[in-house]
Amino acid sequence: MLIYIFLYKILQCIYIYLFYIIFPVDFTKEKNRLVTHRDFVRDKIERTHNKTQKVSDVVFEWLNETDILIRQLENLSAQAITRKQFKKLLKRVMEQNTKVPSGNYIQESSTPIPSLEHFSSGNLMCFNSREKISDQLFVALNDDSCSMIGLYGSQGSGKTTLVEAMAKKVKYLEIFHEILFVKVTQNSNIRTMQDEIVDSLNMKFDKKNSESGRAREIFSTIESMNCPILVIFDNVPAKFDPEDIGIPCNSNRCKILLTTCCQKDCDLLSGQRKIQLDPLSRQEAWILFQKHSGIYDDEKYSRFDLLNVAYEVALECEGLPRTIKDVGPFLKSKPIEEWKTTLDSLKHSMAKWQIFLSFRGEDTRNSFTGYLYQTLSQAGFKTFMDDGGLHTGDQISPSLVNAIEASRLSIIVLSENYANSSWCLEELVKILECMKLKNQLVWPIFYKVYPSDIRHLRKCYGKDMDRHENNFGINSERVQKWRSALFEVSNLSGKAYTTGYEYEFIQKIVEDANRIKSRLQIRRT
Repeated sequence: MLIYIFLYKILQCIYIYLFYIIFPVDFTKEKNRLVTHRDFVRDKIERTHNKTQKVSDVVFEWLNETDILIRQLENLSAQAITRKQFKKLLKRVMEQNTKVPSGNYIQESSTPIPSLEHFSSGNLMCFNSREKISDQLFVALNDDSCSMIGLYGSQGSGKTTLVEAMAKKVKYLEIFHEILFVKVTQNSNIRTMQDEIVDSLNMKFDKKNSESGRAREIFSTIESMNCPILVIFDNVPAKFDPEDIGIPCNSNRCKILLTTCCQKDCDLLSGQRKIQLDPLSRQEAWILFQKHSGIYDDEKYSRFDLLNVAYEVALECEGLPRTIKDVGPFLKSKPIEEWKTTLDSLKHSMAKWQIFLSFRGEDTRNSFTGYLYQTLSQAGFKTFMDDGGLHTGDQISPSLVNAIEASRLSIIVLSENYANSSWCLEELVKILECMKLKNQLVWPIFYKVYPSDIRHLRKCYGKDMDRHENNFGINSERVQKWRSALFEVSNLSGKAYTTGYEYEFIQKIVEDANRIKSRLQIRRT
């Protein structure tokens, strides 16, 4: 069988090779010319569209057609085609080479196009890192083959500011005639987001309609519009589907731009184009910090020792524009002693996380705890969740120990197999130690288990501890610590979940966290 497959592949190659000989035109040369033309036009767009020139839609149409044709050419060697099909394909390549957009399609504007800073009303500084991302966004927004774009980055990295400015720019350039901006908040639900869209489109319908009925009406309205529309969902959660709201995901007239905190959430959104917004570089962070702290506006700030302290403070802001905009104005015109105190707090404060999540990965990583992490992050809490790669041997890593010590609150998701993991039990011991020595908060969540079963080591908890005793010895000091920790946590006041809607239960946890938000504040911010 393998011999037949091998012979078939050889015959295919001979077949294609004969076409190269039969046709007088050098097919490879024409293909390479097309790739060169494509790359040249792309480069021309990247060097012009963000400055004073406007690119015609004809250019983007040619690029889309060329990309499709090049992909067909690359798959040619794996296909058996007739001489007639080959000749037709060759003709298309030659025609596409003759239709390369000329300079006439890249038109000088009568007035220069303002920079992205202009559209952000001064809230955005166009550093190299931001210009690079804005260029990627602009190309994606002009790409007719891309209907959904996902922009992800750390909380406070400036995603909202960037997309707001980009929305104004594409509206100014008349790339989109209608732009809907929906800011997703902690209390947002489908009906709330639908109301925002309805108001923006000046739609009217019966408020008694169901969410699905309203979604169908919004969908129909957008599909009937004769102008391109951009819908921006800012700060979206995982498992978000725009079609639940009524936004078509594969429409020629509608493009969707979503922002989120994590790449894994962006992956869940099935975005056709994913763009990452990184923190500012050290130099960029220092420039932005100078602007907001007024470090050079006062003569007393010219002292070398104060400038050194200011630079270190800027670095401790971790390249996050929002943090820089908080810390900079706070220190403006303050004496050097205040700057040193702030720097010392930033450097030596153990609290770098507001919330630490302890959980059994196999039980709840991709379900309850994953959703809890996402909801806490969306609510503005700096939350630590182990990515699954911090464990070494049978001991928890120093990274996890540091994260526990550097948190204000630990939420322990006690699921069925929590005690099966020695890592989880070591985390539990460390968390309770920090509760006593550092006055940290601890919230146990009894997820489909009963506190009494944990307290008396019944069912799975009893079996798991028996297994640990067999492995480490019944008198093992380590096992005794685990037993004591399980007994102690089972007696703490916590929340129990058995049945019902998990999102409602998670929402109550977030509400409780909001009520003690002042206690969870991190000194560095």
